[in-house]
Amino acid sequence: MNHDTSAGTDREVSEVSEVLANAAAEHAAELANDFKAAFRYHPAGVALITAATPEGPVGLTASSVASVSVEPASLVFSVTRTTGSAGLILAADTFLVHLLDARHAGVAQEFAVSGGERFTQRQGWSTLPTGEPHLAGVRSALRARSMQQIPVGASMLVVAEVLEIHTANGEPVAAEAMAYRDRAFTRLGERL
Repeated sequence: MNHDTSAGTDREVSEVSEVLANAAAEHAAELANDFKAAFRYHPAGVALITAATPEGPVGLTASSVASVSVEPASLVFSVTRTTGSAGLILAADTFLVHLLDARHAGVAQEFAVSGGERFTQRQGWSTLPTGEPHLAGVRSALRARSMQQIPVGASMLVVAEVLEIHTANGEPVAAEAMAYRDRAFTRLGERL
């Protein structure tokens, strides 16, 4: 007597594959939630990245800006999509990375949301001789050009060479530093 067990084996393999796929999906979802929670309470500096484009001035708020190297002077940031303002900045020849202080929280909020007020006279915008929109009074605005754009998951990592730095008059230490933490702009406290 010969029994054909291939149908049962195929069904068992299919069931095991489905269990493993569900476990992997649950693990990925849990990891994503834990990852977001870990960084939610990790403070990050706040920057405003602006560029002049054929469609007009564009900008976005970023908390992913970091220095990379002094020689050549370079920085890195990421954007979570490559359309809209982010896409236009990625396509621009040059852009300005404004390092913001607590007094700029309102402007940072406007540029962080879709449809916010941007580039108004009240906010204090001017245009550099090279064409980029510049927020007057920021501690530092780094004019840069993209060196590399690297896709990472759903984000784009940008490595940029700093071409020049525009600084505000006065002592930079006098400004109150701002960070993004727990989904809000906050003032940084005392030195430890």
